[in-house]
Amino acid sequence: MVGALVEGLLISNGRYVGGEFGWLSPFAILCGVGLCLAYALVGACWLVWKCEGDVRDAAYRLIRGLAVGLLVVLVVVFLYALVENLRVMGRWLERPYLFICPAVGIIATLVAARSVRSQRDAVPFIMGTIVFIAAFATFAISFWPYMIPFSITIAEASAPHSSLAFMFWGEGVFVFPLMLLYSLISYTVFRGKVRATAHY
Repeated sequence: MVGALVEGLLISNGRYVGGEFGWLSPFAILCGVGLCLAYALVGACWLVWKCEGDVRDAAYRLIRGLAVGLLVVLVVVFLYALVENLRVMGRWLERPYLFICPAVGIIATLVAARSVRSQRDAVPFIMGTIVFIAAFATFAISFWPYMIPFSITIAEASAPHSSLAFMFWGEGVFVFPLMLLYSLISYTVFRGKVRATAHY
């Protein structure tokens, strides 16, 4: 049996063999904090886009603090991943084109900051969403093709082919388009800003 310690996760023969809190590590905590800040930021941006008055003003005030906190966490997580695992650092140094994902996130952050200053209500939500996607993409390409870094690949962690085929034909071809249609209808029905006197 060969064990590999990956950010606090003890993996042996493709299975987790650690204790109940073996997953608890500085990296996991940072990722959790970053995720909470990202969701809160996107939510505040959504309130700016959809609301008026006091709610909009309060959301604008929240955006600044949440954005700064998220950027600090993202930079720390990125540097931590580079420093703690030389394989990640080697991948980024060998393939500089991978920096496109962080660059997109940085540009979106700058555009969002400018739109918050000028109070262009729709822009922060779009830019916040782009930052969110860019952060996930950066994380994913840092460890590709591993699901658990350098221990279990996505192929090894995936379900059997029959289950994946069922999901593709059942959910991918039928359910997913219905969800997209539902979302489109919802965004159309609830378009515009919510006013204090508005009722749905």
